[in-house]
Amino acid sequence: MTRLFKISISVLILPALLTAASAQMARNPKISPDDLQAAQSETRESGGANAELIYAARLDAVQKGTYDSLIVIYAKAVKGGKDYFAVIQRGGAKFPLAFDKQGRALKSGDKFLRMGLRHEEGKSPVLRLIGQTSDPKQGDQQRNLDFQFNGGEFALISQSTTSLAK
Repeated sequence: MTRLFKISISVLILPALLTAASAQMARNPKISPDDLQAAQSETRESGGANAELIYAARLDAVQKGTYDSLIVIYAKAVKGGKDYFAVIQRGGAKFPLAFDKQGRALKSGDKFLRMGLRHEEGKSPVLRLIGQTSDPKQGDQQRNLDFQFNGGEFALISQSTTSLAK
């Protein structure tokens, strides 16, 4: 009887969950409605009315296991493509992930692919933005930009370019 009860509840709840998830971002369906709203607000506020929210997620970007940071990645249309920007919201403060003096998170002309987080013992995690760049001689390349919180900002600590996996 208990098994039948669990099955019938899952049949009733599953369609409601799927409907709620489809209303959220396709790139990260697990984001909470409050975080999604904050990400959309940040996109409009920082990027303007024509900015496009690309990715948002709740992270433990400063201390492992705390999940007190919201990353917001948005794009602004420019001639010939998009420029990507990223902001970490944490405790009422905003920390940009800036690759250049214009505040872009990726080099102009690059395309955002994904992001990753690597935890290191005794240090703040390393947040990696991964983009795709096209080189006329080498073809499509993957650009990796590593940021780490140093107590006051997310500083760019390293960057690399590798062949793009096919």
